[in-house]
Amino acid sequence: MSNFLVKEKIDSCIYSAYNLISDLVFNFNFDLKNKLKRNSDFENVHHGRRCFILATGPSINELTAEEVGGLDREITVGVNSMYKSKTLDRLIPNYYTLLDNHYWGLSSGEFAEVAKKYAATPPTFITDIRAEEIASAAIPGVKHICLRAKNYPVNSMRYDPTGNMSIAMNVVGSSILLAIYMGFKEIYLLGCDFNSFCTQEMAHCYDDTEELSGLPTFNLSFYLKYYHITAEFHYLIARLAKERSIRVVNLSKKSLLDAYPRGDLKRVLRLQ
Repeated sequence: MSNFLVKEKIDSCIYSAYNLISDLVFNFNFDLKNKLKRNSDFENVHHGRRCFILATGPSINELTAEEVGGLDREITVGVNSMYKSKTLDRLIPNYYTLLDNHYWGLSSGEFAEVAKKYAATPPTFITDIRAEEIASAAIPGVKHICLRAKNYPVNSMRYDPTGNMSIAMNVVGSSILLAIYMGFKEIYLLGCDFNSFCTQEMAHCYDDTEELSGLPTFNLSFYLKYYHITAEFHYLIARLAKERSIRVVNLSKKSLLDAYPRGDLKRVLRLQ
């Protein structure tokens, strides 16, 4: 057995032990469990329908006005700083996912910015339970989905937001898991370029200069490791979707993410 496989087995044992502790802590946190029960209102709420998860890769800027108009008639999930995109300026997402740690710390104002952008038709936030108060203050009167994701996926993914969900590493993966819980049978990804680790070009579909200047920077080694783990988690999500007969299709042009089959947006929207 190679040293690499030995390390994988050791890591698997460590993470399995971590999961046991994480579940134990969760099961004795009765207040948290009661809060997460509210998420059951979203179970199968969109049974049999389809949705589009809109990430922030530069390929979003290649969308035509006709395609954006078509997307605006669909159920959409925006993520991170999608609201800054000029290409998607007139599109109003039904859900908005903000899950990175800095959103309830250094960048907590993003919730208010999203709320301001979509004030006429506010979306439902998908966020961490630690950001519950921030989300409620930004868009009061709307029931948001607040998660507790502390399970490290070893061989499978947990997608039930009323329990201790699996860590997905990135916002797209978490959004797919929630879409599965909400009953969608077709889930399409856009702007999921998954290639910022191998290019020095702009990493987002908007000018991210000011945004990145306020966040910590990491070296290539970090990004390669991060993308490796994230890709492994996407493979587990793809397997989960297949087991449940759910189609997850990557419509992102030039994307390096190979966990899901590719598709063409115009055909999906029946624009040709």
